Amino acid sequence: MRYAKKIPPTDKELSNKLIAARWTKLKEPSNLGITTLLSLPFMFINGAISMFIAFYLYPPLKEFVNSKQDFSFSFTLTLFTLIYVVIFFIFMALHEFLHACFIPNVLKSDKTYWGINMFYGFVFTTEKIKKGRFLIISIMPLILLSIIFPFILNILGWLNSFTILLCLINAMGSCVDCLNICLVAIQVPNGSYILNNGFETYFK
Repeated sequence: MRYAKKIPPTDKELSNKLIAARWTKLKEPSNLGITTLLSLPFMFINGAISMFIAFYLYPPLKEFVNSKQDFSFSFTLTLFTLIYVVIFFIFMALHEFLHACFIPNVLKSDKTYWGINMFYGFVFTTEKIKKGRFLIISIMPLILLSIIFPFILNILGWLNSFTILLCLINAMGSCVDCLNICLVAIQVPNGSYILNNGFETYFK
């Protein structure tokens, strides 16, 4: 696995070779902006699921929502604020690490890349991956960090407003993963292989 500053661009020569070898191009958004826009419904759905779990596990949240007190927000930059920011980036990196954990032979692969910056993190691979494994790779950070993790935090007594926020942000940030899951689940036949080339996806 290699570090990269950004997702590798589409290799047009490779695209032509894949088409010549009878790989089929997945019908998907052509750029990140359109992808994000189409992912918005999943963002709201994932957020609603995360909040439902939080309401169930954390009574103070329900009490706060049901209270008639006015809501106010203030921001003060302190050492603890910086610690929270660091924890947020660690959580974001953990999201990408979980994607990578389910990529076959990820540590030995020279076709798998990871990266993180101020705005987003990513794991990208050009390895051939079966449809079922691709779906698992895509969904696991959402399941582990936003659905299972809150229950673990609750058992340990660490569930609070900040950890709930982390799980919520992870759930909403998984919207692009969910869009990809739907596109692959609908278009790709079972048993097929999937191969990424930049922002293009092919299957055979």
